[in-house]
Amino acid sequence: MRKKTLLLITSFVLLMGAHTFAQTKDDKKDKATTAAAKADKAAKDKVAKEKEKIDKAAAKAKEKADKDAKEKADKAAAKAKEKADKDAAKAKEKADKAAATAKAKAKADKVKPVVPSRAPVVTNKPATPAVKPIIPVAKPSNPVTPAPKVTPVNPVNPNAADKVVGTDDKGRTIYEGPRGGRYRLSKNGNKEYIKKGN
Repeated sequence: MRKKTLLLITSFVLLMGAHTFAQTKDDKKDKATTAAAKADKAAKDKVAKEKEKIDKAAAKAKEKADKDAKEKADKAAAKAKEKADKDAAKAKEKADKAAATAKAKAKADKVKPVVPSRAPVVTNKPATPAVKPIIPVAKPSNPVTPAPKVTPVNPVNPNAADKVVGTDDKGRTIYEGPRGGRYRLSKNGNKEYIKKGN
C-alpha cells in the first residue's frame, strides 16, 4: 500500500511538472511572438518617420528652388522692362530734338533779309564814275544753325538706323546693317543674321 501511494504521488508530481513545463514553454513562445511583433511595429514606425522626414525635406527644397527661380525670372523681366523703357526714352528724346531742329530751320527759312531802298542822290557836282553802293544785309536776330540730317526712325526697330532691303518668304522685314550684313528681327526684338546665299 505504501508503494502504491508513493507511486501515485510520484506520478502526480511528474504530471504536474510536465504540465507546468508545457505552460511555461507556451508562455515563453507567446512572449517571443509579442516581442517580435513589437519590434516589427517599431521598425515600421521608424521607417515611416524617416520617409516622412525625407518627404518634408524634399518638399522644402522644391519650394525653395521654385521661389528662387521665380525671383530670378522676376528680376530678369524687370531688368528687360527697364532697358526697354530707357531705349524708348532715348529714341523719343532723339526724335524730339530732330523735330525741334527741323522746326527752328523752317522758321529761319521764313525770315527774309530786309534790303534798304535806294533813293537817287541829286547833286550839282560833276558826274563821277558809278560806284556800286554796298548794301548792308539785315541779319536775323536769332541766327539758327542748319538742322542736322535726320535719319528716319524705323517703327519696328526704333534704335536701328539700318535700311530696309526687303522681306523673306515668311513676310518678315530684312534689314541691312552699316557693314553690309543682313538680318531680321525675332519676336523678342533680337537680331537674327542671315547667311549669304540664303
